Amino acid sequence: MNCNDIIEQLYNNDKINELIGKIQPVELQDDLKQELAIVLLEYDCIKLKKISKEGNIIGFAMQIIWTMGTSNRSPFYNKYRKNEIEKAFDYINSQNGNSIPFRTVQIAESILQSKLKGTPKDAHESIIFNKYVELRSCVDVAKYFDIPKDHVFSVVKKMKHELKKAING
Repeated sequence: MNCNDIIEQLYNNDKINELIGKIQPVELQDDLKQELAIVLLEYDCIKLKKISKEGNIIGFAMQIIWTMGTSNRSPFYNKYRKNEIEKAFDYINSQNGNSIPFRTVQIAESILQSKLKGTPKDAHESIIFNKYVELRSCVDVAKYFDIPKDHVFSVVKKMKHELKKAING
């Protein structure tokens, strides 16, 4: 059995899919599955075959998933879950041309963090807004996540309104 067959079997394995189904928010589960495939494709094929022959391949893949899905030090965390609040504040600062009072930063940081840890919908909005802050373009965010640009526009508009309301209110 070659490495691609091993990876395909893991990708379609019920135990693997059940574990991925436990990762929150739900919107990240497909991304986690894709990242697992990438990690396994980049892994040394000889070692992967050895682990498979020894019968430990499912446990090996499950450990990778659990680490990626729960660790705040994994590349998956940095790519999909990390709350890049500093970038959001840099963006806001660049828009108004002056420094932001500390109280304003605290309010915005609190809102963004609570949304990221909130419901899946709130986390989704926070992730999209953070990517918008990073890329500075709704169209680029839509391309990055392969979602409709109208959705990105509405989420960004909503998040800006929420932040402004909280800061001014």
